[in-house]
Amino acid sequence: MAVIALVLLLVPFVDAFWARNLGALHREIQENRTGEQRELFDDLLRLTTCDKLEKLTEPAPLRALVRVEEARRGTPNTIWADILAEGFFLRVVWNPDEKNALIWPGEEEQWPGEVLRVGSLRSDCRKARNGPGVLALLTPELLKALPAEPAARAAYARAVLLWRKGSAEGAGAVDVAQLDPSLRLPARFLRLEAKLDPPEGWIALAAEWPQLATVTRAAWELLRQRRHEELARFTETLDLPEDPARSEMVRSILWVRAVALQALGHDKEMLEVLARAKSLPGTAKGRDALRALAMSALARQPADPERLQEFSGVAGPDAAWLELAHRALAAGNLRTAREAALRLQQVREPRWRAEGLAVAGEIGWVSGEITATQAALHQLFSQGWRGSDREPRDSAALRLAHAMVLTEAESGGRRAELQSQLAWLQEQLPARDAAQVEALLASLREAPPDSGEQRLALGEVEVVRAPEPPPEPAVLLDLPEPRSLLAIPAADGSLHDWFDSRGAR
Repeated sequence: MAVIALVLLLVPFVDAFWARNLGALHREIQENRTGEQRELFDDLLRLTTCDKLEKLTEPAPLRALVRVEEARRGTPNTIWADILAEGFFLRVVWNPDEKNALIWPGEEEQWPGEVLRVGSLRSDCRKARNGPGVLALLTPELLKALPAEPAARAAYARAVLLWRKGSAEGAGAVDVAQLDPSLRLPARFLRLEAKLDPPEGWIALAAEWPQLATVTRAAWELLRQRRHEELARFTETLDLPEDPARSEMVRSILWVRAVALQALGHDKEMLEVLARAKSLPGTAKGRDALRALAMSALARQPADPERLQEFSGVAGPDAAWLELAHRALAAGNLRTAREAALRLQQVREPRWRAEGLAVAGEIGWVSGEITATQAALHQLFSQGWRGSDREPRDSAALRLAHAMVLTEAESGGRRAELQSQLAWLQEQLPARDAAQVEALLASLREAPPDSGEQRLALGEVEVVRAPEPPPEPAVLLDLPEPRSLLAIPAADGSLHDWFDSRGAR
């Protein structure tokens, strides 16, 4: 009975409002001067005519939502597009024909057939300013006082506004199941960003809602799970934008795709992906890792000068050829290593020419072509090296000697030849560098010395720390706000948000 009575009290206001007839609503409000329901619809009338609402003196959750919506005035893609549209509401106030009518001042006592004369309805929307924003009004107390569906919308709106400020703190209060379907995917995004749901959820969300932000998170999750084939398929046909503001997300997706392709052995395709990632604007974080991954792939295939140029880095193309030579040699790709060494030998600058000869000597030693090693050493110490050129030459020769000793330590079988080459090299070097060769020769002696300690040296071991990969970026996503934050009674006693869908889920 209480529900029926409430509906009966609301009927005059409800019928006028849902008929979008503000003129009729204005008359009903003037004719019915008391009641909480009247106050709510009076607020709605003020909202839709941009008449400033007074502060509430007592808790009234549904009326509080009207003030929240007032603070959103001018927000795109909300009910304000309807309110500010000319013709959306009927605003003409009906009054009886005053011809042959008896008119007297208003009083509480009503006579049979008496009709209230109501003034015209004024609207200030054309000159009304945009609202100040609603975050301060969406308090936890208000959310707790609201029915479930309006509370979910209000909590979601608060979470979106906090997200725009860099916080996912509001996601925990959002009841996703109570939201309109158009808001459920963004709400799931907020919960995942707040780490309220398992990260596996990123993969399912990106499949349903392939926004750049969700794809970024899903790609990293697939990489963490080492689902390389799935990751390669997932990122294969993505239409990645060229928007500079989102370049970090795009580079991140390209990075994880490249790692997956490397794991699958698709070097050529991986290099194309890395070249695009490298060309994107933005931070330098992770660029060394992009380059290192590319160089590891280049070292496994025939020499490609154009690709190498793309990944030369700040050190320049000669340093890139030297790195390629060492990487290719380590990968067992002697053909590419030899070509890189030959390229360096053709450079005029003594440093790079010496490095090219040293690498050629190392390749010869590793491959069992001792004559090639001898030829490289003799070229290093042939005539034509000027005084200032001798220091890089001597350094390159020492690096070759260390590499030869390390190879012998790992595989063995050529100790006599190695001793002969080192003894010859010791004679060519100045005393300071010859001492290093003496240490290398000492490491080859099997019998202990007659007196003193046995000296041991196995050359220089270069320890290279792997560059940090590109960090998983902060994602950018323009989350939609709810169309309406209102909860408006309807003729059946239910609450709806606005016209058309009326909040139906």
